[in-house]
Amino acid sequence: MKLARNILLVDDEASWLRTLSITLNRLVPEATIDTCVDSRQVMSRLQTGDYALVLLDLTMPFHSGEDLLEMIRKEFPKTRVIIVTGVNEVDTAVRCIKNGAYDYFIKTDKVDDLARTVRRALEVVGLERNYLRIKESFLSRTLSRPEVFNNILTCEPALLDQFRYLEAVALSPEPILIQGESGTGKDEFAKSCHQLICADAPFINVNLAGISTSAFELQLFGQLHTDDDGKVSAQAGVLHQVKNGLLYLNEIGDLPIEAQAKLVDVIEHKQYYPIGSDRAYPILCKIITSTQHDLLALNQAGKFRSDLLYRLRSHTIKLPPLRQRKLDLSMLINHFICLAAKEMGLSEPQQPSSLAQQLSEYAFPGNLHELKGMVFDAVSRSDGIALNITPFMEAINLSKSNVTTDSDQLIFPKILPTLAQMSDALIQEALNRTANNQTAAAQMLGISQSALSRRITKEK
Repeated sequence: MKLARNILLVDDEASWLRTLSITLNRLVPEATIDTCVDSRQVMSRLQTGDYALVLLDLTMPFHSGEDLLEMIRKEFPKTRVIIVTGVNEVDTAVRCIKNGAYDYFIKTDKVDDLARTVRRALEVVGLERNYLRIKESFLSRTLSRPEVFNNILTCEPALLDQFRYLEAVALSPEPILIQGESGTGKDEFAKSCHQLICADAPFINVNLAGISTSAFELQLFGQLHTDDDGKVSAQAGVLHQVKNGLLYLNEIGDLPIEAQAKLVDVIEHKQYYPIGSDRAYPILCKIITSTQHDLLALNQAGKFRSDLLYRLRSHTIKLPPLRQRKLDLSMLINHFICLAAKEMGLSEPQQPSSLAQQLSEYAFPGNLHELKGMVFDAVSRSDGIALNITPFMEAINLSKSNVTTDSDQLIFPKILPTLAQMSDALIQEALNRTANNQTAAAQMLGISQSALSRRITKEK
């Protein structure tokens, strides 16, 4: 995947370059490290390679580090520069920071601190690039690669906006969270993201519904086991199998809270330890999660960790339910008719022109899964000419019989009124609704006008 992970180390001391490269490869394993010993080659290297970060020495032949800093910030503003030098002068450090250096390190400083700064700088570059990509995508209102969304049928503007957003954030090193009810197409969006960023690399789907903490660790991290005779056996986890592909964690809201801590560590440090091993392995894959639950509500109920929630919400895609995709209904019905007829070896029946309109007010609690089931049932009942609409009408009628709106219900106070009080209230309401027209009010109450008149006179 082409992410903001490329780093160029520049120093005229080859031995120091080699040491720094080995150190960063160990402490920032997700990065790709290149080196350059000749300051004259730096600008040409930046022109041919997409570097997110340059670690720059100050004292070098031909071009000083300060000169290179000025040139890099002018010609490659999206590339960050960290000064790593033996020059321990406060004035020099202040001047470099003012001229655009991300940070300033002395070669004798702790390498762990340098590694943390490098990782933060990579994250900053990634966020900056994602912002620009999102901005350009939404301003253009076009898709660079519309073919990767061919598996999702829609003409709804809200869903097309999600296409553009996914295309814009797909290359981000941060996880992507896909939210939506069951049957809204979360799996298909994950597949589209895979096509966008790493179509030739593995795609692994892990369903977390009902998984235990121990099973999650074993499936994700794998295990190394040493027998009594010293023989080592290994079981590869999906983080090893997926390599630089895409790992899709389906139904993240069902992950046990103990296992959530493990996932936080994976996302934060971008490395993992197989069970039974003390060696860390880098994580190079893209992570996408999905859920049909409200993660914020789960967090407030103490069932979802705050640190994981905030990390997963870096990029959030919200898929609309089918009841909000009225423009897509007719197209989706035709699509499922073709699928059903092909699978059952039947002729394709014609969709009635009024069917989509009749279904426009139906809630579709099962979303696309429910619509597909309806269409398959309808095709199986059809005569090959016109689509049998019985399954659709049965669902609509059943939903109407099960729904009673609040406005149709009488709401009684805690202390029940007397019959006389209820009679007076009904009469007054009927008169109010008919602008004191007694004939119309009597009709509404199901009594004669003279009977209503007597009741009103009696009240007075």
